[in-house]
Amino acid sequence: MSEHIKKVYSFYSWIYDAFFGKIFEHGRYVAFHMMNPKANETVLEVGVGTGLSLPLYAKNVEVVGIDISQEMLDKAQRKKQYYNLSNVNLYNMDASSMTFASNTFDKVIASHVITVVTDPLRTLNEIKRVCKKDGEIFIVNYTGCNYKLIAAFEKFISPFRDKVGLGKHIDLNELLRYANLPVLSEQRVNFLEMCRLIKCKNTTTTTLPKTASTFCQHRDS
Repeated sequence: MSEHIKKVYSFYSWIYDAFFGKIFEHGRYVAFHMMNPKANETVLEVGVGTGLSLPLYAKNVEVVGIDISQEMLDKAQRKKQYYNLSNVNLYNMDASSMTFASNTFDKVIASHVITVVTDPLRTLNEIKRVCKKDGEIFIVNYTGCNYKLIAAFEKFISPFRDKVGLGKHIDLNELLRYANLPVLSEQRVNFLEMCRLIKCKNTTTTTLPKTASTFCQHRDS
């Protein structure tokens, strides 16, 4: 991930809970219930941010959170201490190049990450690598509004969104096909249903790398 994105999210760390935390609250709770973590399972949160979802987990679920921004992780660390979350471990790590062993996690969730990273396919392949075979992968991501007038405005401001770290438009369906991640279920979440929550099963091997630009040309429907 670029140094630019690191700087952007370091800045957002101070306002994230108050602003983005409220905007994405609905999707966060729906994703957690869809994920339905069981006792003794190991869950990886890619892009854990300030750790807003960490208090939702039962103490018998092992949770690992990674983020590229140390400032965001510092906020998550405070939540870990405040809620006494001994089941949580946090690491400063690039999602496209994780240091975990293969086949480590029962479930992996990436919230508002895929459209922000430099190389979406490489990141998805890393997620698949560290997820156990037949494990579950969950993706929550902004994909645009279904209302035509709002969608046209979103397209117009897309370059600005990318510059301020809010993500670029990608063809998420095409990306999932390249990553060999079949969709088991999905639903729209958050304000005006602008985000998709997708559940996949890790039944296939990773794919050969492709350039990030492959997936940044079209809006997903």
